[in-house]
Amino acid sequence: MVGQEPRRRRWVRWTLGTVLVVVVLGVGALSLSIHLSSAPAPLALPAADAGASGASGVAAADGTWNVGPGSVAGWRAQQIVIGQESALTGRTREVWGSLTVAGGTVTQGYFTADLAALTSGLSQSSRTSVFDVTAYPTVTLVLTRPIPLGEVPAGAVEHLSAAGTLTLHGVSHAVSLSVAAASAGGGVDVLADISLPFAGWNISIQGIPWLGDLQSPATIEVLLHLTQGMGNPASVTSAIIGGPGVGYAAP
Repeated sequence: MVGQEPRRRRWVRWTLGTVLVVVVLGVGALSLSIHLSSAPAPLALPAADAGASGASGVAAADGTWNVGPGSVAGWRAQQIVIGQESALTGRTREVWGSLTVAGGTVTQGYFTADLAALTSGLSQSSRTSVFDVTAYPTVTLVLTRPIPLGEVPAGAVEHLSAAGTLTLHGVSHAVSLSVAAASAGGGVDVLADISLPFAGWNISIQGIPWLGDLQSPATIEVLLHLTQGMGNPASVTSAIIGGPGVGYAAP
């Protein structure tokens, strides 16, 4: 019995030492992974859109402009895990909608993205927990005031301001948008971003495994290729909430 006590203490020390080494190695590996991982760069207008400076502008054609292939929407936020800061993003090409131009002014617009189709650094279970995509599978933006366009620039970028109602996670709020637009191959490329404070849309990351301190606000990033031809079809998910509604219409 006397000889067993030293052996028991050695076993306890060995076990604690092993656990400590595993924890240190695990934390170090996670820290290195975060440091070496890189999120996609922020969305930007294609370089070809901002070509020759001083090129003549092209008047925005009246009619309906549909969200076409090449469009992408998503979100970007900073996260801090074990003292390491990195960007976390989500992206989807399941984006659809349209805007209407009359007399050189955008008179209405409605856009939808499929949150259930997002790909990101979050696991599927975390995306489901954070955005509750089962109950709220889409995010929608409805423009709420007209946007005078003048000329859509050819080879230059036009910067505009817009306002709309963003519906996400079952919550709707008025939002302001910074918009950049440029003509591109018979269509128009539109880049926009929207600030997304999590608390305002009842989004919580509490209890999400392995997700660090996610910084608020996040940013919703949108790059749309608008065309007067056939646009993207609504995804299957949209049938759950009844599909697109009606946007702003000028009196």
